[in-house]
Amino acid sequence: MTNQINMISMNNKKCIGSTKVGSRGQIVIPQEIREKLNIKEGEILFVIENNDTIEIVKAQVIAEALKK
Repeated sequence: MTNQINMISMNNKKCIGSTKVGSRGQIVIPQEIREKLNIKEGEILFVIENNDTIEIVKAQVIAEALKK
């Protein structure tokens, strides 16, 4: 099943991996995407509800968009 999930692509969005919600509601972002997007420990990320999905966006990306 994991291979099927990894192949899903919707509107230029790719599923890189999967994660599990822990007892305190925490998730682990897969290493591959952390490295690709240069996400470091302690970095602020925004969690955005988008219909029935969740998007995680680096605060830096939002700050840059607000400057425009």
